[in-house]
Amino acid sequence: MRTNREMVMRVAVSLMVLGIALAGCHSQADQSNSGTAAQASARQIAWREGDVDDAFAEAKEAKKPVLLYWGAKWCPPCNLMKQTLFKDPAFIAETANFIPVHLDGDAKDAQLWGAKFGIQGYPTVIILTPDRQEVTRLSGGSTSGQLADVLEVAATRTSSTEDLLKRADDPKSLSADDWRLLASFDWFDDPKHFGDYPKAAAFLAKLADAAPDPAMKRHFTLTSLLLGGGTGDKPKLDAAQQAQVRAVLPAILADYDEVKANRQEVGSAAGLILALPDPAERKALGDKLTAALDRLAADDSIPLYDRLATAEAEITLSKGLNGGKVTPDVMAKVRQRVAMADKGATDPQMRQAVMPSAGDLLDEAGDRAGAEKLLRSELPKAVAPYYFMVDLAGLKEETKDYPAAIGWLKQAAETAQGPATRIQWAIFYSNGVMRMTPDDKAAVEQSAGMVIDALGANSSGYAERTEKKAGDWAKKLREWSGKHGGGDVLARLDAKMGQACAKGGCKDVLKG
Repeated sequence: MRTNREMVMRVAVSLMVLGIALAGCHSQADQSNSGTAAQASARQIAWREGDVDDAFAEAKEAKKPVLLYWGAKWCPPCNLMKQTLFKDPAFIAETANFIPVHLDGDAKDAQLWGAKFGIQGYPTVIILTPDRQEVTRLSGGSTSGQLADVLEVAATRTSSTEDLLKRADDPKSLSADDWRLLASFDWFDDPKHFGDYPKAAAFLAKLADAAPDPAMKRHFTLTSLLLGGGTGDKPKLDAAQQAQVRAVLPAILADYDEVKANRQEVGSAAGLILALPDPAERKALGDKLTAALDRLAADDSIPLYDRLATAEAEITLSKGLNGGKVTPDVMAKVRQRVAMADKGATDPQMRQAVMPSAGDLLDEAGDRAGAEKLLRSELPKAVAPYYFMVDLAGLKEETKDYPAAIGWLKQAAETAQGPATRIQWAIFYSNGVMRMTPDDKAAVEQSAGMVIDALGANSSGYAERTEKKAGDWAKKLREWSGKHGGGDVLARLDAKMGQACAKGGCKDVLKG
């Protein structure tokens, strides 16, 4: 059941901990400042909603950087940020040093702005200079102190991310402030600078060699290993990479402060352990990882999503060490952590943030019935029920109940809210029909027509995220036509697309 989860899991893990990252931070925003005091007492951020040009104009006048948040109503990690980071008094105070602007992915021209700033995944938080140069992308993998330092540095920074990365090719030239930014950089979700993960991995390995302290070296090394292919189902490590795992992972797991600071990476490290050749070594290091994850799960100071997410690595380890099976004790842990999330998520936005992953974890552990029961129970109270419907479709597809799966996808597409979201959910539906019932030409045409209708009605801008998804969908439709004699269907859809895009709001991707 990974249709939805693959879209957001990495971003969620990277950014979800920002909610506590500023607790107790003391920077220039804590100094006496009437604007700061007003914002802190109001317990809300003075967002500029969608007016990006106005935000940059104000930034130039005020000589402040822009703090840009890009999100969506349905996005679980976005909802988590709203309930944690954006309600944190210290963060609210920090925003007095910035011009904060919120850009909803479904807002008018939002996708065009996303393209300008190289944004694809929700949520993304970027700090930019008044002349629109990116300073950094915030990553939740940082500790409280590190992130507070980063924001303080970024508030007065004038050089761009491109400049920093160029200078980082010669790490000896980097200042202490440069290292702070690099250590908190969002390496996992920056297609603009590091869409090529192997290239990013090599760059991080260079940083690891030159990093000024051992903990930072370990952070860069572990991140490099993961970006280099260590997060897949069956990663393969060469002898040098295996030696790196042995060198850095036990050292991180032995220090709980480092575990917390690197919990994004630690939570993804099960595959690295399973790639080691010695069974005894896999078992010993797996036990150490499990102990660290159990401690995180029991730590009330850690955000709820983080605590729940620890179960994923334990499922992966259990399957890898036990012939693909989840042991009873791990299954009990999964259910206990799902129950913890269910009890702790008392707000609708928090439930949107954590309960989709709770359902996925149950499914991954082998409790498909429990996953379906949980997801169905969320529909009447969900912020975005159409999100849960796609996951329910995934469960039905796993059991080859294709009519039920397609029914859920259709209902999700029909009820999705927002122009960019409607396009994405219509594509889910159309792709599902082509995948599960490719011989039903009428259903293929009807579902593809829904995509075209959504594209024609789009007001959020045809660029970046939307353009890529539409292009990928069109490629699949052309492939379907070639394999299933769908030339007549494709011709009618192409004519419909031409009419829908005649006003210039989209591109006829079926002609490609």
